[in-house]
Formats: sequence, C-alpha cells, structure tokens
Amino acid sequence: MGWSSPDGWATRLFSGDPLVILLAFLVVLALPSLVHLYFYSQTARTKVVPTFLLLGPSGAGKTALLTLLQKRSSDQENADASSTRTSQVPWRASLLLPSSIPLGSNKYRSDNDVSLKDKHPTRYVMIDTPGHGKLRDDQALSQLQNPVLRGVLFVVDASVLDSSESSSSRDIAAYLHDTLLVLQKRKTGKASSKTKANIPVLVAANKQDLFTALPPGAVKERLQTEIERVRTSRSKGLAAVGQEPDADAEEEVLGGGGEDKFTFKLMEDEYGISVDVVGGAVKGEEAGKGVRRWEEWIGGCL
Repeated sequence: MGWSSPDGWATRLFSGDPLVILLAFLVVLALPSLVHLYFYSQTARTKVVPTFLLLGPSGAGKTALLTLLQKRSSDQENADASSTRTSQVPWRASLLLPSSIPLGSNKYRSDNDVSLKDKHPTRYVMIDTPGHGKLRDDQALSQLQNPVLRGVLFVVDASVLDSSESSSSRDIAAYLHDTLLVLQKRKTGKASSKTKANIPVLVAANKQDLFTALPPGAVKERLQTEIERVRTSRSKGLAAVGQEPDADAEEEVLGGGGEDKFTFKLMEDEYGISVDVVGGAVKGEEAGKGVRRWEEWIGGCL
C-alpha cells in the first residue's frame, strides 16, 4: 500500500529523495507569488472609482460645472460651460482629473517613487443632483449614503447672498444645514464602519465674475450666520414637540447639543467633517481659475 510500500509516495516523501526536496523547494518559492498574483488581479478587477457628489440649490451652476468638466475630460479645445438646465434625476458622469493636479495621496509617497514621474489623468465619478426643494431628500441627500463617496461639492450662487434677509440666503443655508446634518448622522450612526469615513465638503462660491458676488470669506461668514439661525429654529422646534434633550435629540441638532455658536470649524473639531469655502466661476473670465481651484480640492481628496 502507499503507506507501507518502499516505493510508495509517502515513503519517498520522508526519505530525503532529491527529487522530492527539489519539488518542495519550487512549491515554497512559487506559492507566495501565485497567491499574490491572484489577490492582485482580484483587486484590480474590483477597483472602486472614487465618487464626488454635486449638491446645491437650483440655478447655482452645478450642471454647468459638470458639463464643463466633462468637456475638459474629453480633451475638447476651448471647452466652455453649457447653459444651466433643470435636473430632475441624478446625473452620473465619468471624469478625468488633469495630470497637472496634485493628488492628496502623493504626500505619502517617497520623492524617489518612479510612479510620480509617470503622470497621467486620474479617473473619478461625479454625480449631479436636482436642486429643487421637492427633490432634494429623495434625489440628492440620499446620495450621501454612497459608501465610495470621497467628497461633496456644494455649489452656491455667491451673487444672491448679498442680503441676509433674502429668501435665497435662507434656502441655501437650510439646504447646507441638512447636508451637514446627514453627514453628521452618517459619522455617528450605528451603520457599518465602511460608511463612517470622513467626507469633506467644498462650498464652491460660484459666479465670482459678477459684480454683486460676495468674496469667499464673506460667503463663509454669511452661511455660518444663516445656518446658526436654522439650527436655533429647529432646536426650538424639537423642544416644542416635547423631545427631551437627551443623546438621541442631540443627534438631530447640527453640531450636537452644545451651546457653542455654529461654525464650520465646529464640524471639523467635533465630527471630522471639514468644510472649505473656495471662490470661482464656471463662466466668465474667472472660469479657468475657478475650476482649477475646485479641481485642486478634488485632487486633494484622492
């Protein structure tokens, strides 16, 4: 039999046969390489393309921005933004980040890394969402639960924020408030750890080419002030319906249940949600520079 015969495979395996030793040596060398090759190919096939979400009220310029980026990704010369159109459903587009835009992940690489010299465009996905108030919850804010989401671009029309009493200012602040609250709940909720990554937010202060547009610093101050008003109003609403100020109630309040006045820095300190306000313009003379700064922010998230 195999175990007792002098010529059996089990006897030769333990007899120090040179052929068996050579075979074992080849297996020891080849097996790790084969395992590495298998998992590497599996990872390559299941590579997830990073996704960014475009939010903002109607008329802010979200669709025009996405159209411009799409044309630039197609290497069309003198690409210009198209006319803004009303979006009814989310629009998903595959884009290419120019190779001249530095990536945030490169800071972890050595200066001698040869891959840094071989520059090529980076692919990412951007989802445009409807800005109409009736479509925001189902068609826009629900997209914030995307597990591969890398960042949120909240586009605002900086030319309609010149008055704190305008309905546009209140609407923009309420929408941004709801966006940040969903991200806060996403971070503190009981969902799986895959959905708890920090999601940065870029407030793209669009239409800086217009004379009535507020500069980025003023946009930041105006939004923080208006969001504080929304936050205070909704906190009083929770108290009015008899909800006790317990831990569950604090989850419904942006920034938690603290007494500190709302600021974007509060979101970063308490929940790791960074909010940057960067000015630019999809159209006009400032279009190139504005899009460039927003693309640099996207690159920093990759």
